[in-house]
Amino acid sequence: MDTQSTRPQIPFSNSAVLGRLRELFDRWNHKEIEYVRKAVHSTRRPFIRKFSILVSTLSNGWLYAGIVLIIIANLGLSSWPILLCGGMAALLSHCIYPVIKNCLARIRPCEYDNSIKLSIKVLDEYSCPSGHVMTAMSVSIPLAFAMPSFIPLIVFSCLLISWSRISLGHHYPSDLLLGALLGCTVSIPISIPLI
Repeated sequence: MDTQSTRPQIPFSNSAVLGRLRELFDRWNHKEIEYVRKAVHSTRRPFIRKFSILVSTLSNGWLYAGIVLIIIANLGLSSWPILLCGGMAALLSHCIYPVIKNCLARIRPCEYDNSIKLSIKVLDEYSCPSGHVMTAMSVSIPLAFAMPSFIPLIVFSCLLISWSRISLGHHYPSDLLLGALLGCTVSIPISIPLI
């Protein structure tokens, strides 16, 4: 599949490094698509598919409103550093991530393999990095620092969000890893001095 001709011209898109990264992702698409197919196949039962859609939809933003309420209920006024760090990290990550996503211009698995049918619409055009996983990590890091007893629940939630994104055919595994790396890279320096 020729993906180069369909990509938009983006400033700095002719750089050698960006060109190599795009070639690398094109090769990875071929290798990772089998994992995506298996994940999508794992949701062939309607109730599992609905659960995957629910997890993905909640992680569009609704989940974080619930997390804020839980933190405030548990910590009261002393919750402000966690909320500030999580909010700042999510905001900063969302400023950086569209630039990376548009520069890489990686096609989504559902576009690479037309046999993968979408259950819900994608939020934007490109695949890498995963904004859902990036946001989950941005918010989870300060929470894990401040409330270590929640780490098993945090890890489980992040894995569940990751699974939902692959099982819906929206992302490759490496998209999730890059999203997690971006979220952690932004969130850790913000969280350490404040929490």
